[in-house]
Amino acid sequence: MKSIATPLTFLLLLSASHLQAHEIWLEKHNNTQVKLFLGEPGEPESGDEIAGLKNTKIYINEKKDSFPITQHSTHWSANVAHTGDILATVDDLWQPWDLEEVPVWQFWKSPKQQAAKLFAKAGRNSTQSKVEFEFVPIEPQSNTLTLTYKNSPVVEHDVTVLTPSKTKIKMTTNKDGQITVKTEQVGLYVVSSDYPVNGEAVIAGNKVDSTYNITSVTFQAN
Repeated sequence: MKSIATPLTFLLLLSASHLQAHEIWLEKHNNTQVKLFLGEPGEPESGDEIAGLKNTKIYINEKKDSFPITQHSTHWSANVAHTGDILATVDDLWQPWDLEEVPVWQFWKSPKQQAAKLFAKAGRNSTQSKVEFEFVPIEPQSNTLTLTYKNSPVVEHDVTVLTPSKTKIKMTTNKDGQITVKTEQVGLYVVSSDYPVNGEAVIAGNKVDSTYNITSVTFQAN
């Protein structure tokens, strides 16, 4: 019997590919302001496409001490006078989505759902993880980063590095969850990864069956 791809099936695939290509990232400006972007690496969205970032928390140590943010045409910004790392977290950018298509005749069954948590960091100062999913340098300003989930290394996992020339380099963490970024160009580097985790959770007030974690770290190479 042949399987039939329904419109919902295509929608599920489209949603998954769209999320995998999108992330948030931070860019520091003169250690007085930080800018928050959304989109594919190096290709920020604008206008209404970034309005959903309104509840993003930008902070240094604790989300409860977050800074006010302001929307602009291509980004959001916060006035943060800080030379160390700056963090951002948002968990209500997208509504939860279905992970499966439930046949009509199984009307009593609800499809499993997934929701996203997005993290971003500007800087490579702290060697301690502060959020659930994060790149942590092995020493301050090191080009060797450990990808961690709840303080444990994420081993043999895909990572994308965006260079200042907008070249995307695919890498894989080693047995220690580490990658080393070659900073051969001057400018901003964006390192990102995603990590789906199965298990019931409550994300932005929604009970879901899986969490799609997305993280990035940005830093300048001189």
